[in-house]
Amino acid sequence: MTKELRVSVWGGVALIVILLLAVSPGCRKLPNGGVPFYLRVDSPTIVDDGLVGTINWKMPDVYVTVNNTDLGGYQMPVNVPVLCDGEARMIVSGGIYENGVISQRAEYPFWRPDTFTISDPVGGAVYVHHPVYHYYADVKHSILSDFNSSTGFDTAMHLVSGIDADSLAGRVWQCGVISLGATDSVKGSLETLTAADLILTNGRQAYLEFNFKQSGTSQAVSFDVGLRGTTTTGVVTDNTVLTIFPANYWKKTYIDFSTFIGNNYGSNFQVYFVGYNSSGAPVDFYFDDVKLLYFQ
Repeated sequence: MTKELRVSVWGGVALIVILLLAVSPGCRKLPNGGVPFYLRVDSPTIVDDGLVGTINWKMPDVYVTVNNTDLGGYQMPVNVPVLCDGEARMIVSGGIYENGVISQRAEYPFWRPDTFTISDPVGGAVYVHHPVYHYYADVKHSILSDFNSSTGFDTAMHLVSGIDADSLAGRVWQCGVISLGATDSVKGSLETLTAADLILTNGRQAYLEFNFKQSGTSQAVSFDVGLRGTTTTGVVTDNTVLTIFPANYWKKTYIDFSTFIGNNYGSNFQVYFVGYNSSGAPVDFYFDDVKLLYFQ
């Protein structure tokens, strides 16, 4: 059952319950006479506080709380029904597709929620809000690659200009590229992370976010995204978190690395991208605005 269908079904159930309560003798009076107001949420913004480099995002969802009551998550744009009397203290948070999977929806932990108050809302009225989010001030990063001067990765990834690299900001700039020939099957790229930072995450959230696309339209190409950990005794563990089949236009994804980092304390960590090509023709994988964010 899709999220939209679930929302529709539960919305119908909620309406039936409200009507039953309204006509039942001796029941408590419903807030606002049982008539909700609607919070219209769309067109969010992320503010650049100088914490995480170039700002761009993909934010399909919003999570809403009113007066400490969790109203759940919704796909934007949305009119969220809210039933309460008097002042409505609102908290809205931005949601993502975790690991690029539409069915894995989650609040992004690094965006600070937007809070505001609607005083004496009127039942049936629609209140429009465009959320403004900031990254938390204590967010850390071990990778912050905008590819404007270097890739930060090994020689399998090089810089290329003249590509609509900063896709979500609409700018033509530089980006990183892994190029595979028609006979190449695998070509990888690694970046060494600051191990002193990562081993102190203590199981807290760590996500890799980045933009990507391929040069053509073949469906016979893909790339892996993962994290390599090396212990102080030299034991190497690779964890490929996600295999991505890119399109020929820019997308953004957020990959949860928390479990691997939390379970693999080491002296060194590396993020890796590994490309695969069975199309019989050359292909380029483009990358931009790669960030590994975490909390200590």
